[in-house]
Amino acid sequence: MTKPHYPSSPLPRRPSAPRGLRRTAQQAVRVIRPSDGTSVLQLHPDEVDPILTRKALDLAMRVAEMMLSHGASANDVTLNALRITKAFGLKAVHVDVTYTSISVSHYRGHDREPLTTLRVVRARSIDYTRLQRLQALVHRIEEEQDVDEAFEVFAAIVRAPHPYRRWVVTFGNAGVAAAVCVLLNASFLITIVAFLASAAIDLLIGWLARKQVPPFFMQVFAAAIPTVAATALMAGAYQGITWLEGVRPELIVAGGIVMMLSGLSVVGAAQDAIDGYYVTAGARSFEVVILTLGIVVGILMTLQLAQRVGIPVVLSGAAPPLGSLAQQLGGSLLISAFFAISTYAGPRTVVLCAGMGVLGWVGYLAGTLIGLGSISSSAVGAFVAAMVSVHLGRRLAVPSLALTTAALVPLMPGSMVYRGLLEIMVHAGSRTSFGEGTMTLLNAAGVGLALAAGASLGTYLARPGRSNLRHASPRGDGSRADKAVAAGSPEAEGATQRLEAATTGTLPVVQGDGIRPE
Repeated sequence: MTKPHYPSSPLPRRPSAPRGLRRTAQQAVRVIRPSDGTSVLQLHPDEVDPILTRKALDLAMRVAEMMLSHGASANDVTLNALRITKAFGLKAVHVDVTYTSISVSHYRGHDREPLTTLRVVRARSIDYTRLQRLQALVHRIEEEQDVDEAFEVFAAIVRAPHPYRRWVVTFGNAGVAAAVCVLLNASFLITIVAFLASAAIDLLIGWLARKQVPPFFMQVFAAAIPTVAATALMAGAYQGITWLEGVRPELIVAGGIVMMLSGLSVVGAAQDAIDGYYVTAGARSFEVVILTLGIVVGILMTLQLAQRVGIPVVLSGAAPPLGSLAQQLGGSLLISAFFAISTYAGPRTVVLCAGMGVLGWVGYLAGTLIGLGSISSSAVGAFVAAMVSVHLGRRLAVPSLALTTAALVPLMPGSMVYRGLLEIMVHAGSRTSFGEGTMTLLNAAGVGLALAAGASLGTYLARPGRSNLRHASPRGDGSRADKAVAAGSPEAEGATQRLEAATTGTLPVVQGDGIRPE
C-alpha cells in the first residue's frame, strides 16, 4: 500500500474577518440579559425585619401620595417610592400609580401572601416648596436615615406652614393676568382691571372649593368674572365715554384665561404619556379638557347674556399685537415669577422661574424669526426651556417641574381662545366666519399641544441616560443590603453599573434637612 503524499507547505488559509468587526457582529446578535428593574420578578424574598418592612412601605406610600397630590408626575412618584423601599433593603416591591390612587406591594416569597397597601389621592394643590422638601427627605433616607427619624421629618414637612400667606398667592395669581396685559401692550386701565378681576377669580375659586363645588362649575363661574368686566368696558365705550375709547377689553379676558390655564397639569399629562403611564396621562388630559371647557362655557354664557340685555359684543379688527421687545421680555419674566409665587415656590425658585420664562419667550421669538408659525415656535420655546430647566433643577437643587411649567405660562394662548369665541359669537349666522372662529380655537389647541410636546421632549432628552422605570432599576446609592457587599467584588461592581445606568434627573437632589424653606 502506498502512503498518502502530503505537501511540504501548508494549504493557504482563508482570510479571517477583522477582530473588531467580528466582535461587533457577535454583540449585534447576542441575547441581552434583562435588567433587574421593576419589570423583572425577584424569585427570592428580601430578608428584612417584618416591622421594618411595614414601616418602610407605609413611609413610601405616604411620601408618594403627598408628591402626587402636589403635582409630581407618575414616573417621579414611582421612582421616589422605590428609592425609599430600596434604601431599607426591599427590592421585590411593585408600585402602581394612577391619577386617583397609589398601591405598593412587597413580594415576600411563594409561601407567603404579598404585603400590599393602597391609598386614595383626594386633595390636590400645587406646592413646589413642599415637593422640594419631600425630595430632600428621600435623599436623607438614602443616606442611612433611620425609619423612625424619617417619619418624624415627614410629619414636620406635613405640619410646616406654606412659605407665603394666602393673600400673597392671590397677589401672584392676579399678577399673572396683569403681566399678560403688559406682554400684549395693554393700557394702564386694562392692566389694573385685569389685576382686580383675576384677584376676584382667585377669591371666588377658594370660596367655591371650601363649599366643595365641582371643579367644572368653578371654572364656569370664574371665567364669567373677567368677561363681565370686559363687557362692562365695551358697554361704556358704546355709550360714548371718551376715556374708554381705543381700549381693548378682550385683553382682560385673555389675562384671566392664562391665569386659569396655568394651574392645569398640561406638562404632567404629556410627561406621563412619554414615560408610559397612559392611565394617569389619560386622566390628567381629560381633566385639562374638562376644565378648559368650563372656561369656554363660562365665557360663552356671559357673552350671550350680554347680547340679550343689549350690550354690544364688539370684535376688534385684528389680533392683539405684542408690545416692544422690552415689554415682551419684561412681561414674560413677570408672568413666570408671579406664577411661581402662586404655587408656593421658594425665593430662589421664583428667580429661576423668571429666567426660564424669558428663555422660553426668546425661543419662541427665535422660531418666529426663522419663519416658523405660532404652533412650531411655541414648541421650540417649550423645548429649549425644558432642556435648561432639567439641568438647572439637577444642579441647583430646585424642582425642575416648577421651572418648566413657569416657562410655559407666557406662551399659553389666552388671547387666541377668547378671540375664537368672539368670532363665533359675533358671526353666529355666517358659516364662513363661524369656520374662522373654529379655526382660531383649533389653532389655540394646537399651541397647547405643541407646548406639551416640546416640554416633554426637552425633559426626556435632558435626563441623564434618558432612562425610565420601564427599563431600569431605581436610582440611589443602593440599599443597606447592597452596601454590605464587599467592595470590588463582582456583585458590587454589577450593582454599581446597574445603579449608574438607572440614574435620572427628573427629581433633583435637594441638600439640607428637608424642612427649612429656601
